[in-house]
Amino acid sequence: MTLEEIKATLRRYPKLVGLGGVGILTTAGLLLYESPHIRKFLAHYVDKKSPEPDKRRTEYIYIKYHIYRESMRKLKQKEEDEKKWISVIINPIGKWWKSAKHSVAWRLLNIAQNGTQPERLKAVQQLISMDHLKDWDFRHLAQICDARTAVSLARCGADTRWFLPVHRRGCIKNPKMLLSELHVMLSRLRPLSCVDHFFSKYFPEQDAIEDIHEYFTQEQPIILSSADTDLLKEIISFLHHITKDPNISAKIIREGGLVHLMELRKIFCDDNETLSTLCKVLANMSIVPDVVEHFFASGWVGALAEWQQCPDLRLQVVSAKAMANLDHDDPNQSTYPPNVYPLHPRVRTRRKPKADIIFVHGLLGGVFITWRQRDRKPTELGLYGKNAFYTSETDDVFLVGEQKRTNGANGGKQPKKDHQQLKQTQNTAPNGNENAQTAKVEPIRDPVLKASKKVEKKRLNISDAATKEFVETLRNEAELDADWEVVHPDIPLNANENCGGMFSVSGNEWRNQDGSDEYTNCWPMEWLPEDYPDSRIIGIDYTSAVTEWSANFTKYCPCEKGQGHIDVRASTLLERIAAADVGNNRPVIWIGHSMGGLLTKLMLLKSIDSPESKMRQIAKNTKGIVFLGTPHRGSPIAKWKQHMQMILSPSIEVKEMEENAPKLLEMHRRFMGCLHSCLRHVKVVSVAEGSPTMLTTFKFPLRIVTEESSRIDFGDFYLLKDDHLSLSKPIYRQSFLYQRLLNVIQEAIRERSEPKDKDDQSLTNPQQDLMLMHIVNSILNGAKGLFELMPRVALKFTT
Repeated sequence: MTLEEIKATLRRYPKLVGLGGVGILTTAGLLLYESPHIRKFLAHYVDKKSPEPDKRRTEYIYIKYHIYRESMRKLKQKEEDEKKWISVIINPIGKWWKSAKHSVAWRLLNIAQNGTQPERLKAVQQLISMDHLKDWDFRHLAQICDARTAVSLARCGADTRWFLPVHRRGCIKNPKMLLSELHVMLSRLRPLSCVDHFFSKYFPEQDAIEDIHEYFTQEQPIILSSADTDLLKEIISFLHHITKDPNISAKIIREGGLVHLMELRKIFCDDNETLSTLCKVLANMSIVPDVVEHFFASGWVGALAEWQQCPDLRLQVVSAKAMANLDHDDPNQSTYPPNVYPLHPRVRTRRKPKADIIFVHGLLGGVFITWRQRDRKPTELGLYGKNAFYTSETDDVFLVGEQKRTNGANGGKQPKKDHQQLKQTQNTAPNGNENAQTAKVEPIRDPVLKASKKVEKKRLNISDAATKEFVETLRNEAELDADWEVVHPDIPLNANENCGGMFSVSGNEWRNQDGSDEYTNCWPMEWLPEDYPDSRIIGIDYTSAVTEWSANFTKYCPCEKGQGHIDVRASTLLERIAAADVGNNRPVIWIGHSMGGLLTKLMLLKSIDSPESKMRQIAKNTKGIVFLGTPHRGSPIAKWKQHMQMILSPSIEVKEMEENAPKLLEMHRRFMGCLHSCLRHVKVVSVAEGSPTMLTTFKFPLRIVTEESSRIDFGDFYLLKDDHLSLSKPIYRQSFLYQRLLNVIQEAIRERSEPKDKDDQSLTNPQQDLMLMHIVNSILNGAKGLFELMPRVALKFTT
């Protein structure tokens, strides 16, 4: 067919031409649209061969001539230096020394893994002192390190490079999928009343999730609504509640709970408050036997080691508690159950502690609120305020304070740095449908409870040695001479007769700290270790409330209803303190503020009556008690029950502290009897408040504990000018309150070192004393009957 014939045919059928053009364009468009899929399909059948080297395009890097000339000159100079006889001798020695230093680390690690316990302890100390290793050395050593050695390195404050990074460190698990897995894990704990109550009230059944990404990278937006965030926090708080039972903790670990907790750590990486509660869950789990391998395999040993060195004091203390429970290779190892926290030492020590110092806070208190340094602004007490560090409303928490403080240098203000917040871009419904609405949440401003920073003196840039020495002498010279006598700023307003304690200090020993920027959120943790480094300092923490509205004992389980009673709380705390091996051949000193003093008295009475030797040794070795504003005969604050019960609804703790309550008076009578008998050698110091406390709710002053209720007829008694909240907060180290406490500790340690009389060697049980009295009475009655019978026998013989 010729071209003319084709043209004639096309003119005869014009519609065919139009349809053919449209078909061709459509086919071309489809091929272009489906080109990626076509390439992928053809890639399975096409052999991809790399291009040959000679066919690749040659690329050059052009450098300037003067740079090339300088580099060649240095290379030539290096070759000439190596030919010298000194380099010939030194270079092999340097290479040998470098290889020897690296081989030492591997040998020490082998000893730390396979040696005897003394050899392991020495090897770990040598490993943490090695600072010449490179990053690749640490990574190689971390890969061959075992669980026991990793815990030992973490307990000794080793470099965090000794631990492998967390699995999938840069990825975060989808919160929806994590919630579903947590629901499955908790449902396997059934039948359990706590789980049933929590599911019915907070955690409904999670729908099946399909067609979603399992992990997100740091660059991808995280799907996390505010409801999911709150639910995850509630789950962490609930885990902290149920993991107090070691059996439940063991089940959660077997179900892979540590892996889920690691994902929660990634989600709340910038929320120190939630991380502290999460760390408490780990501390509860660390008591389970043979759990070290699970912590090591899930990466928690390295994470806890990082928290031990973080600036936040809450994470430092709780992570140190978890690591102490895991460190079974420590010769001075102690177990710290819930409510018991080691403030010092938080790392391994070579020597055993010489004394146990226990701090028990009072109503609405906590370790980082009751025992912080006094603020220059007047403190106030809130009636309805939650225990700070309480957004998750856990049962056993550290408390940040009425005003969340970061450090003394910023005057207690909120930090300006905004922590990063997870991006909330989409709100995914349980059925998998996505809403276009975005959840906008302001960034979390979680304060960091930092340790106090010592103000370092500026170095003198003086070249002349004599002048520099003269200036340093002037700088270190005391502000006052020894002829001066400086009275403590918190000197007591009144005291009983024959009381002890120093009320002043000589001028050459006085250090003026009025203008100092140092501030501590926990003075027992930062001040006492410098004065008594060989002591063990323990903080007791529990939850309390003034009103039923702020009480949270029954939030997660009805079984917590009776935990507010002082008798139940004292029994629980005594068991856990005894588990921490308190009073084992060393003196015990108690410091109790407000209701903490009542708990101290009741725990000592229960310890005396206990049949277990581990509990009796606590009262036996108690050498000092400091009562700070303790209501021995009740408090007027409990009168709210009568006058304002409908408004305030007092809590169980407040109801039990009514003035002249029968239970309090009976407990005080028994305690005074023990002070005059089995506890007669205990040094007792009582401190009362001399100023009313300002209430934030109604803005009126109230005397929480009266002088008559704080006074006991034993030991020393002081009336300070401070209010109730300030009794536990010394203004600085050279205050009367702190120095008097140091005096009590010093007397207790000195009494331990001095030989005792034979009649004071042991503390007898009152039941044993009663039995002994019955035996003596029986012997005397028998002797009386014998003497009455002797005249009759003599008369019989004579007749």
